[in-house]
Amino acid sequence: MKQLIALVLGLFISILVWGQESATLNKVTLNSGEVYIGEIVVKTADLIMIKAKNGTRYQFQLKDVKEISTISAIEVANNATDKTKASLTDEGNFSGQIEITGGISTAKNAFTSSPNGQISLAFGNRRAFGKDCFFGLGAGYNTIYIPSGSTVALFPVFVRIQNVLSKEKTAPFIGMDAGYAFATTTNFKGGTLAKISGGISHRINYKSSFIAGIFVGINQLYGDIKETNDLGTFTYKGNVTMLNAGIKLGLQF
Repeated sequence: MKQLIALVLGLFISILVWGQESATLNKVTLNSGEVYIGEIVVKTADLIMIKAKNGTRYQFQLKDVKEISTISAIEVANNATDKTKASLTDEGNFSGQIEITGGISTAKNAFTSSPNGQISLAFGNRRAFGKDCFFGLGAGYNTIYIPSGSTVALFPVFVRIQNVLSKEKTAPFIGMDAGYAFATTTNFKGGTLAKISGGISHRINYKSSFIAGIFVGINQLYGDIKETNDLGTFTYKGNVTMLNAGIKLGLQF
């Protein structure tokens, strides 16, 4: 993963330097150590507003600003190993999310409440629709541990949209995944999936955020079903809806 991030960052730096060798930008360093690079559009005795290349505007109280300076695109690229890297990568809105979830799954007539765990990775645009909204594609690995001793293993592929609802450093978010889960075990076949989530997003720096929340979702499966009625208990192959709920932790980078 580190090699992939380094490769993407290196390619982006090359494109930025090639297209903007002579550009001069403003660099605002906050007391917290965060660095913002762009164009200063407003500066008064009390506040300063800077506009990033993607059009996003950030406003700070001067008492929270440690230093204001100018920097060329080449300098930004040459110093991309320090905190200017956050501002550099924001020149484009390419972003990734790694997420871990844990909870309970149940499927009527197939299995009772069972532990569920998933790890996933998604890449996309973190400023979709002109908002603080991630929109991208992802894939993961999901395992359900059935009390009978068997497991259901799924490989979900999905579209994700996740919107942060305010510009505060710590803000609520809502999100949704929709796609298809391919089964990697023989006892069940996969099917369509949908998941909604909500929680808190805490901005770590100019680009990265820590995410924590809860989720509920459904996943269609095809496999062995046991159904009991007045005539007895019958086992057959059929479709079943798996319900999922739990907590999620993630990092957007």
